[in-house]
Amino acid sequence: MILRSAFFSLASIIVALSVRYFFKVDSLIIDVGGLSAYVTVFGTLYGIMTAFVVFEVWNQYNNTSKLIDQEAQGLERLFRLTLYFRDADFTQQMKQAIKNYIHLIIAEKFQTLGSNKRNQENGIVFRKLSAIIRDVKLNDDHDKIIFHHIIDHYGKLSETRTERISQSLARLPRPLSAFLYTTSTFALLTFVVMPFSSPFYHAFTIGVMTFMLAMVIQLVRDLDNPFVGHFNITPEAFQRASQHIEEDY
Repeated sequence: MILRSAFFSLASIIVALSVRYFFKVDSLIIDVGGLSAYVTVFGTLYGIMTAFVVFEVWNQYNNTSKLIDQEAQGLERLFRLTLYFRDADFTQQMKQAIKNYIHLIIAEKFQTLGSNKRNQENGIVFRKLSAIIRDVKLNDDHDKIIFHHIIDHYGKLSETRTERISQSLARLPRPLSAFLYTTSTFALLTFVVMPFSSPFYHAFTIGVMTFMLAMVIQLVRDLDNPFVGHFNITPEAFQRASQHIEEDY
């Protein structure tokens, strides 16, 4: 990310100095007052809207991470409830089904969601839990009480999973993406043709500006898809849940 931003920064410096040399933009220094007013208004609006976009994708990223943790913890709690059931076969079946589902999540590493698709195989394995719960035999009132708790928890877990998938597939609206790219381009072009009296300060300013814009755009793109790029979410929460189920119970 930093190297790519540095490359764009160097390229923009070359372009800016070329424009300065061939089009003599330093001769426009007389219009610096109007340009300053334009940069002030444009910069303020751009900063506000860019902050909103970054906040939106950062909030989406955090919500997805939170829902993944909740689902992993919910699977562990579901298995813990089965331990109160007086049926060792039922407990073992639930343990194996939960482990199979977790194994698929860990092995797949959310790559399908990163491609904006749902993983159908994961859904089939998850629904096997409901089939096992549905077919269990209740022997006494104790089992009936535990059964109701299991049904209630499975329902909440299913809702969490659905919300997690929906949140994982959510992306920044195209109008906002188009706004970010367009205004960033305008901001860069403004500094390219800005009539600096010193070539050094012109190069320095355009270099820093390009570096910052490139970093912001890459940050937004990375956070917008939480399973691709530098800031990607891993199935670590599911790995912890699987380890707890295997070792602690």
